[in-house]
Amino acid sequence: MTESSPARDDELPPTAWAVLGVLSFGSELSGYDVKRWADQSLAFFYWAPSQSQIYGELRRLESRGLVVSRVEQTHEAKSRRLYGITDDGVAAMRRWADDISPEAVVLKHPIVLRVWAAHMGDRNRLAEILRQHRETALTRADQARLHAEHSADVPEWHFSSVALEWADRYYRDEAARTEWLIERLSRQNDYTP
Repeated sequence: MTESSPARDDELPPTAWAVLGVLSFGSELSGYDVKRWADQSLAFFYWAPSQSQIYGELRRLESRGLVVSRVEQTHEAKSRRLYGITDDGVAAMRRWADDISPEAVVLKHPIVLRVWAAHMGDRNRLAEILRQHRETALTRADQARLHAEHSADVPEWHFSSVALEWADRYYRDEAARTEWLIERLSRQNDYTP
């Protein structure tokens, strides 16, 4: 295994930490399994990497000695590669969790970007887009709550469950802010471009 240092840890992109974080729950997982975990947790409060990004990060993490892999023969003609976190990977995750400064939150909100440029478009279409966004946010909130409830009974997943509870609140707040946007923009009906 290669030795990690805080300076090298700083060079890892957020996607690598997300993948290593999924593996930190202690199970050996295939890249497909990592994607499923990401879709059921990370996607609600950060971002779910694509399958190709996951495999790229698994290779990067393995080259640094933070994960190790083995091939499991599942059938006569079929096999899969399983990845597990190493002791160095656990140490790196601890340094990341405790010592590496978090990145600044970057807001990239495509709906608000459309509001910003609404003088160029159809107001009725914008209202429809906002209503759809509000409903999507409420659906995501319900999904996050469901995953949080499923995680709540597993002691090792306590913090994951709390993050999913946060996501539930976030999406409900997003729905409320979108409702405010709909109401606020409806007051501009007398404005003509």
